[in-house]
Amino acid sequence: MTNALIHSILYSLASLILMTVPSFYIVADGNAYAMEDDGYMFGAPVFQDNTVDWDSAYDFEPDDEDVEYVAHMCKLLQDIKSLQVEHTSEVFSK
Repeated sequence: MTNALIHSILYSLASLILMTVPSFYIVADGNAYAMEDDGYMFGAPVFQDNTVDWDSAYDFEPDDEDVEYVAHMCKLLQDIKSLQVEHTSEVFSK
């Protein structure tokens, strides 16, 4: 193998290792709405093949014309996290 090919392979592997996917995210209308474990929320574009471009993630802007839609998606993320915590660590009783 040539040095350029080896470098390219190693760079690709390092990118995959360093890339972290948030624990909670929703994909809707060409965007991913994501929440980190610490509660930080952000967005990312979605490719045509429906994979998320996490490298191009962005912060939500409060001046956005779709602020109510973004707020609704963030509320859904909070609900998803609450349900997951309840499902994995709470006791269910009848």
